[in-house]
Amino acid sequence: MNITMIQVPVTPSAEQNILYLQSMTDACKNSDIVVLPEMWNAPYDNEAMKKAADSQEKCMEAMRCFSKQTHTWLVGGSIPYKQGSSYYNMCLIYNDGQLISSYAKMHLMEFHGRSDYQEKDLFRAGSRLCLFDTPWGKMGVIICYDIRFPEEARLLAMNGAKIIFAPAAFNEKVGKAHWQPLFQTRAMENQVFMVGVNPSNYTYGNYTAYGHSIITDPYGYVLCQMDEKPGSLSAEIDLHRIDVIRKRMPLWQIRRDDVYHLDD
Repeated sequence: MNITMIQVPVTPSAEQNILYLQSMTDACKNSDIVVLPEMWNAPYDNEAMKKAADSQEKCMEAMRCFSKQTHTWLVGGSIPYKQGSSYYNMCLIYNDGQLISSYAKMHLMEFHGRSDYQEKDLFRAGSRLCLFDTPWGKMGVIICYDIRFPEEARLLAMNGAKIIFAPAAFNEKVGKAHWQPLFQTRAMENQVFMVGVNPSNYTYGNYTAYGHSIITDPYGYVLCQMDEKPGSLSAEIDLHRIDVIRKRMPLWQIRRDDVYHLDD
């Protein structure tokens, strides 16, 4: 199967970000699954994201049309999604133009240093896992900060996910330190493929996106990785490698369910 990652050069204009997505149609016509970054339609800033929620329907229609035109599964990164009076950091999954599933970010990012930032000042946290069926098997979705909580990825793998997609918006400083090790670790400990997609290297206020979208295999190898520039990168994924690695290293058989367990 072929997976394409798109690093959107995010701007404060949702319309301009939509135009960039539309410009990538030809690059994705041979893809099976296309993955967008977290907040592909708005800078990673609470006020900017809240404003972008006004373009929610336009962005959803753009993703629907993109998926239909390219005949692909689209893991639609995430957008600010307003439901009633609440805002969610929401990933929408389409197949050939049909909305298949959705996932609201479960772990909201919080940072305290020279400056303080909390996603919960804008977003409400989701409370359910996201697994969806495809012709290639079950797939799972997490969003950005979720990757720091190994329980979520483990539960997705326990429930059959072969690939875990992680739309993200890691900043440049943290990305250099943690991005690649986190994806390698989640991949090797769960023996699944991990796909992480960031925006390209744009700056908005004190935030600079990292880029370097990545695919890691069930052994933890980096199959491919982008640089910081806008664009796309496609890779062929052999899901049989999961069986090969799990036979070679039978971690799932050795787990001590009699001593510890996770409740779904």
